Amino acid sequence: MSFSASPPSPAIKEPLGAAARSRAATRRRLIVAGTELFARDGLHRTTSTQVARAAGVAAGTFYLHFPDKQALFRTIAFDTLGELRDRIAKAAVVAGNDAQAQLRARMETLVAFADERRDLVRIVFGRGHEAGTLADEMADILFPGVEARLRERIAEGLADPGLHAAVAAQSLLAMWTRVMAWWVEDPSRAPRAAVVETLVRMHPVHTHQRAR
Repeated sequence: MSFSASPPSPAIKEPLGAAARSRAATRRRLIVAGTELFARDGLHRTTSTQVARAAGVAAGTFYLHFPDKQALFRTIAFDTLGELRDRIAKAAVVAGNDAQAQLRARMETLVAFADERRDLVRIVFGRGHEAGTLADEMADILFPGVEARLRERIAEGLADPGLHAAVAAQSLLAMWTRVMAWWVEDPSRAPRAAVVETLVRMHPVHTHQRAR
């Protein structure tokens, strides 16, 4: 007599699901704790043990999720960068097809995001670049999109045809990150609206259209 294989028992599958959920929740607590500590004390003065303690887990548990504090910081930074890119893309869609409206929407989103995440901006892009080469890696991720939009605007006659798109994109990224790092150190240096307006006016699309 043959016996057909029995389907997996839900009682057997449930512990695996519970374990996965528990692991995800622990990882999330570590990320939240790390974000708070990095923001308060900086990358170099924060230890993995402190992060684990703040997350309410054993020190050894930290290393089940991240090899070191730098890996945790990279995760936080690139997750934040992904959120920024999503928000900028959505803002541009809402702004419609007008180039000036899209530009203003992108700058408003960038400045608002820097204001919300000022501690992370300061750590990654501030003086001394505490996060090391991470700032350059993040800029490299943003660069292709900025260059592509500039190429489109030049082709459409909305930006100076004499611009080299790659050079202009690098210049814009350097300006944006430096301005954001400078501003979040002390937001009283300039009203938020003034930061947005200045970045808009310094953009090649705006300056070219005003000159026409």
